[in-house]
Amino acid sequence: MSKDQCIQWLWFTKEVVTDICQLLQPQLQPQSRAATAFPVAVKVIMALNFYSSGSFQASAGDICNISQFAVHCCIREVTEALYKLRKRFITLPFDREKQNERAQGFAHIAGFPRVQGAIDCMHIAMRAPHLNSALFMIRNGFHSLSVQLACDHTQRIMQVNARYSGSSHDAFIMQQSNVLTIFAPARQVKGWLLGDKSNPLMRWLMTLVRHVRTHAEQAYNESHAVTHRRTHRRPPKATLLLPGQFWWSPAVLC
Repeated sequence: MSKDQCIQWLWFTKEVVTDICQLLQPQLQPQSRAATAFPVAVKVIMALNFYSSGSFQASAGDICNISQFAVHCCIREVTEALYKLRKRFITLPFDREKQNERAQGFAHIAGFPRVQGAIDCMHIAMRAPHLNSALFMIRNGFHSLSVQLACDHTQRIMQVNARYSGSSHDAFIMQQSNVLTIFAPARQVKGWLLGDKSNPLMRWLMTLVRHVRTHAEQAYNESHAVTHRRTHRRPPKATLLLPGQFWWSPAVLC
């Protein structure tokens, strides 16, 4: 694949795709020497194409001329391999150096002090489940998961909660997640998270002032909004496949 094809079909550069192949080599190395066994690069390309487009698996197979079932197997195998490595990349370090680094990074965005992360929920479209499908239906007429993400100033994901249906309120998901334990007083985190108006104000969770009365409150809201929006900005338009700006979840669609 050329450099342009990598960007167009996979949304990554060739260098990044190569790094991913090397990262997953131990898990994806073919166990058979049969001619029909797919090399690691083919499996990764199939999965990345599906992740980036959210299209049906048959279209992903057009890249390497393989069947839809084979594409399905590649996507599942790569997804499971990545999931096993999740704790290596999705982490929230509490050492003083990392806390200071996050606080300084957020402060450089809009001057909001002592921020350790920004948290929000987003809807990820999915096929209607066989059980309790009504719980996953949202007002836009689609079924979805409501996924809670906490990110640092570089948009690196530090925490994920993908257990609840699209009809679940953000505040409920927050109460059921491990974020409360993470920011318990015993952890001695030097700062707080930024959340939107759907979350309650807490000692470790800063939200917008609902009824602004002073210039100080207005300045607070502006700094909060810019910092939170910069961290949780939406994906490029090319990935918005459904009305309502949803992301597709390959793990659900497989």
